[in-house]
Amino acid sequence: MHQSCAIVGTAAAAVLAWTMASAAAQEPAQPPRTVKEVMTTMTVPASEAIFRAASESPRNDEQWAALGKAAETLAASGRLLMTPALARDTAAWTAFSRTLVAQATALSKITEAKRGDALEQAGNDLYETCETCHMRYLEDAK
Repeated sequence: MHQSCAIVGTAAAAVLAWTMASAAAQEPAQPPRTVKEVMTTMTVPASEAIFRAASESPRNDEQWAALGKAAETLAASGRLLMTPALARDTAAWTAFSRTLVAQATALSKITEAKRGDALEQAGNDLYETCETCHMRYLEDAK
């Protein structure tokens, strides 16, 4: 029962985060329904922003805020990927998704503190997580 409540709570939080992000971007407030939709609408754009910032730190408050939003979107995508409707298998998929959420949360803290010195390592860690997951699950990467 406790695990079911946690899953429902995680799904609700992810949908809420997606709805808030969608409203800010003036897109329809419908959460992605497939892994591909999560990746193309949330994970990839957010991670690309983070990768860019890892090589060139934000220069002003507006850029830091945008990077913070990207980190929040990345965390929301990881939570969505853990929902029963999208999870591929229980153990490995969930571990990758949790790592994605943890890294995005760490990135949020880095953006709040405006720590440009920490962006490169955080970007490298995120890239490694993405690549490892893609090698396991993405057909084109095999």
